[in-house]
Amino acid sequence: MRIDIMDLQEIVRLDKDKIKRHVLKALKALGEEKAELSLLFVNDSHIKRLNHKYRGINSKTDVLAFPMREGEGLSKDSPILGDVAISIETAKREAKKRKSPFQKELDLYLVHGILHLLGYDDEGPGDRKKMKVKEAQLVEVM
Repeated sequence: MRIDIMDLQEIVRLDKDKIKRHVLKALKALGEEKAELSLLFVNDSHIKRLNHKYRGINSKTDVLAFPMREGEGLSKDSPILGDVAISIETAKREAKKRKSPFQKELDLYLVHGILHLLGYDDEGPGDRKKMKVKEAQLVEVM
């Protein structure tokens, strides 16, 4: 299992070892023990640029996921899941708004991104509910 972390933000000092441990627990719970993924931690302006560039949406967001198991010629059996970008600025703001610990908010964003890499979708109400249930289960194991 390989987890690459790139931290390009200066809002919160992140404990990369703790993040890796939490992601490993989630991946094991999902049966993805051999998975590889990259995590990118950025601020709101950076994630807004990524959202505009890759999704054509010119606004900030909390999490972006770039699955590597989708598309023609890509194997569903590949250990490479893809990349997840997370706005730490948004995570910090939302944690404060919800009166929730920052780490719990970050864990939720990590799980949300991982589930998107595995093909989960949150566009329709049914899919959103299914994804929220899975997120809650995974945050508990972290």
